[in-house]
Amino acid sequence: MAKRNLNKLGLFVALLLFASCDRSKVFDVYHGIDSGGWNSDEVLDFEVEITSQEGRLFNYLIGLRNNNDYLYANIFFFVDVESPNGELQRDTLQYLLAEPGGKWLGSGVGEIKFNLFKFKEGQAMQSGVYKFSIAHGMRDDLLLGIEDVGLRIEESN
Repeated sequence: MAKRNLNKLGLFVALLLFASCDRSKVFDVYHGIDSGGWNSDEVLDFEVEITSQEGRLFNYLIGLRNNNDYLYANIFFFVDVESPNGELQRDTLQYLLAEPGGKWLGSGVGEIKFNLFKFKEGQAMQSGVYKFSIAHGMRDDLLLGIEDVGLRIEESN
């Protein structure tokens, strides 16, 4: 009986730690990319509803999972952010995915690697719906080896 209670306590503590580790996360959604590739005209859209509080700042991040079929050491993104008042910001971003010798950067065991890239830090956000659009900006129209792409917004510490 004591061992059973100890197991329940251990599970409870593990769940508590898991849930409390990511309190800064406000939004974290991924779009899977078809195994046939990510076409340059395929725009990934995200809608984020923010309930802003005075003095809170946020970071914007792009999550990317790629596999060994991806042919390049970097990736370019075109990112549009439309705020609730209709203001549009457009960014062109480049991130490295591999070292010069070809070793993949990021985390993961096996052929799929995960990277989380910051693209805006310390952003004040007003209450309302934000619309984010992400497209790739590589020279090839069709990118193979991209598993999924996501958007994460977290409170800045």
